[in-house]
Amino acid sequence: MSGPKKSKKVEYAEIAGTLGVGCFTFVLVSLAVLMFLIGIPYWITGLDARIQHPLHPYFRSGGIVGLLAGLLGTFLMVVMMLYSVRKWLNFLAFMEFVGSMQWWLRFHIVCGVMGPVFIILHGAMKMPTGSVGIAFWCMILVSGSGIFGRYLFGHFPRAAAGRRMDLKHARESLTDLRAQLVAETRDATGDQIGQAILMARELHDEPSTFVGLVMLDAEIRRRSDVVKALLWRAGLPRGVYNRARSTLVKQLKMKRSLASWEVAKRLFKYWHIFHQPLAIAMYLLATIHIFNALLFGGVMKTLFGGV
Repeated sequence: MSGPKKSKKVEYAEIAGTLGVGCFTFVLVSLAVLMFLIGIPYWITGLDARIQHPLHPYFRSGGIVGLLAGLLGTFLMVVMMLYSVRKWLNFLAFMEFVGSMQWWLRFHIVCGVMGPVFIILHGAMKMPTGSVGIAFWCMILVSGSGIFGRYLFGHFPRAAAGRRMDLKHARESLTDLRAQLVAETRDATGDQIGQAILMARELHDEPSTFVGLVMLDAEIRRRSDVVKALLWRAGLPRGVYNRARSTLVKQLKMKRSLASWEVAKRLFKYWHIFHQPLAIAMYLLATIHIFNALLFGGVMKTLFGGV
């Protein structure tokens, strides 16, 4: 009884987490789009002429809209570090109640993408210079490398709750999926099912470079589409079709993870060496910029005393 209950709990938590991140993303994107649309007349005005524009007191970096965008962007770039805290505390049993690692990774990615968007709006859509410019490009590189790191992380096999599995458990999981498929299609007949099983089984690509990973992903997507088409043509009952399709696609993804294990692990190690120092530099320079703005930039007056 405990197995199914745990499985249901994970499923409900994952649905709730996905909905929560989805709503959070929708609000942030909507706000960014609204700010951009309202500010278009200001953005398209030449830099020298902006000071005369009616929106300048509000949309300049030190204006109320610009400051709020900067504060929100900075807040997002800070709270995305909660993902690292969640990883460090993953050994504590009670952390299960604050969401799975998969949920926190989605939250981390949303903050890492939308934070720079609001900081760009804070910068009045112009290229920063000096230490602020260095911090800006560190932020862009951190955000871009974060997307690359997420792509690499997607090649590691994971259990239902989003935890990474080692190589042994990944192979055992693949064996279980094959046994599950045999049980689900025991009473089915037709060449299409056999062809679908072969499509999922006969995958021998072992990439050794990043380009190889991309090519393997394209092959997995192609095979997944063929598998779905073959199972559909087999005329299986809807329930059997859905289960067989899900199982075979999971098999393909697991074989993808096993095939790309070594190269993804190697690239992920190099990614950490690149990503973490950039993130540290970004936060240090951003902290200096914020303190400078608070002490000498009139931020407090703008926020609490009008524009």
